[in-house]
Amino acid sequence: MILTGFFGVLAGALLWMDRVFVFQFMISRPMIMGPLIGLVMHDLHAGLLVGLSLELLWLNAPPVGAYLPNDESFCTAVGVPAAVLAGSWASPSQAAGLAILLCLPAALVGRTLDMRLRTMNEELLDVNERMSEKKISQAMVKAVLRSFILALVTLCACVMIADVMVIHVGKILPDAVLASLPVVPFACVLIGLAALVSREMPRRSHVGMFALGLSLVLLLTWIV
Repeated sequence: MILTGFFGVLAGALLWMDRVFVFQFMISRPMIMGPLIGLVMHDLHAGLLVGLSLELLWLNAPPVGAYLPNDESFCTAVGVPAAVLAGSWASPSQAAGLAILLCLPAALVGRTLDMRLRTMNEELLDVNERMSEKKISQAMVKAVLRSFILALVTLCACVMIADVMVIHVGKILPDAVLASLPVVPFACVLIGLAALVSREMPRRSHVGMFALGLSLVLLLTWIV
């Protein structure tokens, strides 16, 4: 399981690099990288559930102009391994719901990492000096390698934290709460579609509204 988890994290870091730093073939989208990480970890179902849910949750948050949204790709890279681990004691839909709830803060971590790497990589180029083609190539290679290493280390730390939470939370959650977790992927779909229809730029207040709405859905499901 540890080796499978490592390969899942490694795949997540490689796919996340496609978001900004290399290729940009769109394989860093949650609906693509989720199933791919799931395949690497031998659990395609978990990858599909987490990836598609997070893809639809951020339908109305494209990176347009200077606006840098929360990192749904990094969130997916953390969520799929957590869902695979939770699948050892919960149903696939319950595992996906729990993983999504636990990995949402990772979207902020990924955004912070992205901004930090952009700043660090800008320092590799001296705007006051005419750099040769060789120096520019060396700077690009260094930027990519540094970005991948930092992404891998950060992702490892986030996945370890998420896995620890999955293990401990699974021991204390009541059966009624476990039964309500399958609602979370559906809630992500509804929230994403509602945000897309509203055609508004996401605001900080939407985070609180999301948490409140999701809590109410879980509470109502638990009561019913």
